[in-house]
Amino acid sequence: MRRLVVFVVALAMVAGAGALHAETLGPRAFTDAFAAAATAAMPTAKVTVTGDLHLETRSAGGETTATDLHNAYQFYLLDPAHPDAVIKRYLAVLVEAVRVDAKAPPDRSRVVPVLKPTRWVEAVQQQRQGAPAAQLLMERLNSELTIVYAEDLPTSVRYLMMRDDVGDRSKLLDLALANLHRLLKNITARPAADGIFLIDAGASYNASLLLAASIWSSGQIKVDGDIIVAVPTKDALMVTGSHNEAGVARLRALAAELASGPHGLTRALFVYRGGKFVKFED
Repeated sequence: MRRLVVFVVALAMVAGAGALHAETLGPRAFTDAFAAAATAAMPTAKVTVTGDLHLETRSAGGETTATDLHNAYQFYLLDPAHPDAVIKRYLAVLVEAVRVDAKAPPDRSRVVPVLKPTRWVEAVQQQRQGAPAAQLLMERLNSELTIVYAEDLPTSVRYLMMRDDVGDRSKLLDLALANLHRLLKNITARPAADGIFLIDAGASYNASLLLAASIWSSGQIKVDGDIIVAVPTKDALMVTGSHNEAGVARLRALAAELASGPHGLTRALFVYRGGKFVKFED
């Protein structure tokens, strides 16, 4: 049996989960409610709760999908009166993932780079120590962030494993960045308060633009001093200059606030020096 590991990180809407209790659900109760909805939506699959906010779904064909519900639960806590709405949105992603044929190679034209917290990647890799082929296909960016490669699907992403056929891995980042630029056709830099710019591509891969050297080396980003960035979530990329004390302070506050929410990456700031981003210290 081959094993497909999918971490649910995208939003979608489907029918299938009924209204749940009005009181705030704990992690285990939320997991049980999601498992019940998944079982109803996929009657031919076997859904098993493996821990708080963790499921395993075994398809009729024998493929196993591991689901991490931490992001879903964070969204639920923002509006605990409507858990069914969050479950419906995330359930579509799981249903799609279960349908993916893990034996088929990924579509290389849809492979993209995704930034994840290094601590998250290390935890996942630790869990998969006994199955090297099922380790995440990734490379370290810096002390805080790691590049994880994924296949962009219609309503979710499928993180790629070491076993996946992606061609020449020495050219994988170049391939993924080219795909990213093709998918993100309209990249803008909008001015905000305190001399901050918001880099936006209108998609869930804004943080991945940190990897696009052409943006940072071309001189099109004009700030006072060295380029300082914050990527507190996967869809947030904010920029200011190292000489702009108000801007740096504002970035720190925003990063600390946003990184603690759903899809949080890091509260750290980074400075662009020598053609790469390193952790910024005042």
